[in-house]
Amino acid sequence: MGLMDKLSNSMSQTAKSFTKLSANMVEISKLNLSIKKREEEIQQKLEEIGQYVYSRFKKMSMVSRAEVQDLILEIKVLEEDINTLEKLILNLKRLNYCEGCQLELDEDARYCPICGKLLRH
Repeated sequence: MGLMDKLSNSMSQTAKSFTKLSANMVEISKLNLSIKKREEEIQQKLEEIGQYVYSRFKKMSMVSRAEVQDLILEIKVLEEDINTLEKLILNLKRLNYCEGCQLELDEDARYCPICGKLLRH
């Protein structure tokens, strides 16, 4: 293989690496925007719950969990969505995550160095 062929192959591989890296960065940005949107929705629902509780206390009325149960369930679903999106981001970044320690680790880590928990790949 001549020098020009080697140089051409090297440049081609570098271009492919940059293309993949930029695609991952775009995808990570989109996922982060989705997380931000869900966090804002959670905040809105928490404010609705707070307004309900405040209005009940202001009237010296009982607070009913049943009346806010739907909002609580919606918040739980949003939190699960955020967790899933964060795992997708870790996967794109090629990182592992210890749920016990909330620590990001290298992709090749099998166990958490802090708690010793086996990591899922």
